[in-house]
Amino acid sequence: MRDLLPIILPYAPYAPVAALTIIVVCLHGILGRRLRKLSRQVAQCEASLTARGSQFSEFSEGLAELKRNMAEWKADAEPRVADHAIRVASLNNSLRGKVLKMHRLGQPAERIAEALSVPKGEVDLLVKVHRIVMRPYETAPAAAPPQ
Repeated sequence: MRDLLPIILPYAPYAPVAALTIIVVCLHGILGRRLRKLSRQVAQCEASLTARGSQFSEFSEGLAELKRNMAEWKADAEPRVADHAIRVASLNNSLRGKVLKMHRLGQPAERIAEALSVPKGEVDLLVKVHRIVMRPYETAPAAAPPQ
């Protein structure tokens, strides 16, 4: 061992430098592997974002198309709804007129409902509403003058 000391002693100041060099090389290898792993993960994230971006743009295009279709349908439906409302109103007026005419002729509610294909409750309701509306116009019997 004493024989090796004179050979090793001149190189002693370089030992820390050698140890640090070994540590740096090991750290470089470790960091290189981690950097490659992170690069792969970044590439995967970018690919995922690209795919999601295309899905988002497809979704946006579909949503815009739905909005256009809804606007077209609404524009087409508005005149139809107005026409239907007018037809329903005129149908209700003619139905009301028929019900009241048959009632004035003395027909029972069951027969009116059967003849006009409407529920009996609707016939009763039309007659009742007509009576309520006409109540103020009925002539009340003249009151006897006070004596």
